[in-house]
Amino acid sequence: MSMYDDLGMDYDIMVQWKRRLEKETPFFQRLFSEKRITRVLDLGCGSGHHARLFHNWGCEVVGVDPSPTLLEIARGKHTPILAEFERNTQNNEPSLKFIEANFLNFPQFVQGHFDGIFCLGNTLPHLKNTDELEQALSNIFEVLKPGGVFVFQNRNYDRLLETKERFQFPTTQRSADNQQIFFRFNDFEGDKIRFNIVHFTQVGERWIHKVYTTELYPWRFDELKRSLLQSGFSALDFYSDFSGAPFDTLSSADLVGLARRGE
Repeated sequence: MSMYDDLGMDYDIMVQWKRRLEKETPFFQRLFSEKRITRVLDLGCGSGHHARLFHNWGCEVVGVDPSPTLLEIARGKHTPILAEFERNTQNNEPSLKFIEANFLNFPQFVQGHFDGIFCLGNTLPHLKNTDELEQALSNIFEVLKPGGVFVFQNRNYDRLLETKERFQFPTTQRSADNQQIFFRFNDFEGDKIRFNIVHFTQVGERWIHKVYTTELYPWRFDELKRSLLQSGFSALDFYSDFSGAPFDTLSSADLVGLARRGE
């Protein structure tokens, strides 16, 4: 069982989706308008918030994830977190599907081609090696329409591998009778990084905790760029975040990439 199956509903509490979508939505709205995106593939869709956001804009959306637990959440009742991002799609509402698959086999489970393919939330580093990265990008290129766009978001591992920063700011969630804290940190293990989450929950006057862990491959900027070009992508753009600020290997916290398939 993966770390994400173990996290289950706690994954959404940790991510704090409302705040995240407020930051990201303007970028996606501009992109969808400029590129006339109407059919979307969300790779590593997790609990489905981005997939549902895009569906609320009138897009046909397929969400793909290897975690059956997160997919069960994604298929559940529409979340109130997305209420303020909704658009009315009651007339001729397009389809929204969630499929259990991974980077290496998803073309077997999806049909047709997509205007936009999205891989968000530091998902690509779950690929174990260069062969898997190249296969995944080849699969993405295969199901992307000519003129379509592929957008991914990772941490900036050039900077992280240089600074060896272990700790991220904790995420907290408070209610009238409960408090939760998610403490995230990295262990540097050769050419891999072990990503850890310690989840603290207050129960009465005491605290209990659970520990989750997974291995990540810290893809450097040059490796990703080279693999994208080898896979056939062109017109590459890179940003430090969804504000569109330029990417810098030394200072950016994240890497947002936008790659296009030629006409």
